[in-house]
Amino acid sequence: MAAFHLSKWYLDCVTDSGDASIAYVGDLVWGPAHLHYSSLLRSAGINVTQHNSLRRPSMPVVDGSSISWNSAPFHFAAEWQADSIEVRETVFKSDEGSVDWRCLMPHAHVRTGNDSGLGYVEHLSMTIAPWKIPIQHLRWGRFCSASDWAVWIDWQGEFSKRILYLNGKSVPGSTIEDQRITFADGSRLHMDRSLTLRKGPLGTTALSSIPGVSKTFPARLLQVDECKWRSRARFESPGQSPVEGWAIHEIVSWPK
Repeated sequence: MAAFHLSKWYLDCVTDSGDASIAYVGDLVWGPAHLHYSSLLRSAGINVTQHNSLRRPSMPVVDGSSISWNSAPFHFAAEWQADSIEVRETVFKSDEGSVDWRCLMPHAHVRTGNDSGLGYVEHLSMTIAPWKIPIQHLRWGRFCSASDWAVWIDWQGEFSKRILYLNGKSVPGSTIEDQRITFADGSRLHMDRSLTLRKGPLGTTALSSIPGVSKTFPARLLQVDECKWRSRARFESPGQSPVEGWAIHEIVSWPK
């Protein structure tokens, strides 16, 4: 069986006005195949654009509490300055491989060109092919405000696991839905889903730029359906004034 390893960076920023920048930088080794890729998804108002490249990308540079990424093909440069502690977990592990999640910056101050905002950085390392994971639905997201942050991973299916962090602590959650999260202490996060950043099967969205994609990857991966939002979000905690911020979140569904 061909060895599989995916190293994927995800970096984002949302400005005070709600404009979002989302960068993906990855390196995939699958048997004899070696694929590099990068992607930049950006919103300005209600307009959303996506650019992809299969050239060997520059990788994010980690320098103490800052991370920078520059992309000449996308004419994009940004720097993330950490304002939170790192969190990490092994999300899935079996005899076939594992999924290791490292959230380097759950909450960061970001400067990109003439804009600035709050952002997030994570790195995912997978040694099991995503079409082999026994999962049906995944909800993932992150929320950042001036004072609070949250990040969540909710895998449901034959294998289920829920990860939820609030302000640096792993916490139980009562409900994780597309529009809200309720925490065990009575706190709530409401998300308005006001802007859809990307929607559809991966074979026609995120993976569409790969030549011969339908012949390269199994149908179970190409038919995975993704819906990603940028939401205005409101965090309510008992005894505290509500806090406004921005969330980027998604639901991903695998075919049965």
